[in-house]
Amino acid sequence: MEWIYNYVRPDNNQPVTTTLQFRNTVLPQQSSMSVNVLGTIMDAWTCISNLTLSDTDSVAVFKSDTSHSDGPFSGQRWLYLCMKFTKVTDNLFYFYLLSDVDKTVFPNERVFNPPANSVPANTDPLCSTFCQHSTLPNRRTLRKKGTTDVMPSDARLCTPCESPCEEQLTVCPDLAPVNFATITNQTGTNYQDTTTYACITGYELTSGSLTRQCLEDKTWSGSLPVCEIVTCPGLVDETFAKITTRAGSNYQNTITYACITGYEWSSGSLARQCLADGIWNGSHPVCEIVTCRGLAKVNFARITSQTGKNYEDTITYACIKGYKSKHGNRLTRTCRADGTWNNHPPICKKSHGYGYCNHCCRSHRSHRRRSHPRHMSRRSRSHRSSQSRSSQSSQSRSSQSSQSRSHRRSRSRSYRSHQSHRNRRSQR
Repeated sequence: MEWIYNYVRPDNNQPVTTTLQFRNTVLPQQSSMSVNVLGTIMDAWTCISNLTLSDTDSVAVFKSDTSHSDGPFSGQRWLYLCMKFTKVTDNLFYFYLLSDVDKTVFPNERVFNPPANSVPANTDPLCSTFCQHSTLPNRRTLRKKGTTDVMPSDARLCTPCESPCEEQLTVCPDLAPVNFATITNQTGTNYQDTTTYACITGYELTSGSLTRQCLEDKTWSGSLPVCEIVTCPGLVDETFAKITTRAGSNYQNTITYACITGYEWSSGSLARQCLADGIWNGSHPVCEIVTCRGLAKVNFARITSQTGKNYEDTITYACIKGYKSKHGNRLTRTCRADGTWNNHPPICKKSHGYGYCNHCCRSHRSHRRRSHPRHMSRRSRSHRSSQSRSSQSSQSRSSQSSQSRSHRRSRSRSYRSHQSHRNRRSQR
């Protein structure tokens, strides 16, 4: 397994980033843990203790695979790496080399270089044999390749060597539920874990924090979010329209309009609802004045005045000369709120006796004079004279009638004589 290896060189304090490979319990040859001892390169190591990187309190000792000698009488000598591991996550560990810096190796490194002719056994106690140091070592990290886990700020060396180095996890308490909010993402409740909230639809953040992080002191950053219902701006009566119902100005509340009497809806919305983004749906209602249809021409009548064709406008008629309204004085019509004209169209009919008035009046005046007493004797004389003239006329007519009958008989005899003559001629 390959790890990203970060450390600071003990000899010059320069940071170094490289890779370190573990194969079971072996750091294979050409490992980045490489030193030169009197011309001998030591870059392969084998663990002589238990190495389980999943443990959180591990001390592991690696022995160099090659040896070196200081001279013909020093015998063979090996170098040792004492490593104390602390687990942060499965992908991140940090460790310390618990030996003092050996300046006989290059580069100077914290390795255990036993005295000549004093080779320790692999089974000797780890801490007392291989892991003694007089100065505080620097921290080194191993992060699995391809991961991004972050080293905690409180990472430290736990001493002495025998003490357990299990990292005490920083765990924050569970967060209480938040009214009108949901958790959209939560990485956990350990140190540096985060919890993210979102207000539910129709609610908005008024205070608190939508993202909170677990801190070193086992508390959460920020404060609980407070989500309150969305409120839309207040609406007022529109021109020529009034509000008939109003449930409120909060999310999903509705408001309803109605055009005032004599006006009708032409555009916009008569019902509007408060949306989740704090605005009202639809648009302002537009009410326009009612207009009545044009009226047909009325026979035998004329318009004397008209104010228009809109609501409450009026039109007034008058029958022409010689005609009279059938319905009395109801000659004015008014445009109503429903777009119709009140009353019926006027009906103008010819006045009774129009054209014969002078004749009737003369006959009436004559009758009144004849009925007066002063004219009674004159009427008697006139009556007797009339009777006399009537008798003479009757006699004259009687004489004329006798003459007429005699004439007709004469003509009849002449006709029969003529016909007899024609018949005789035809026989010959």
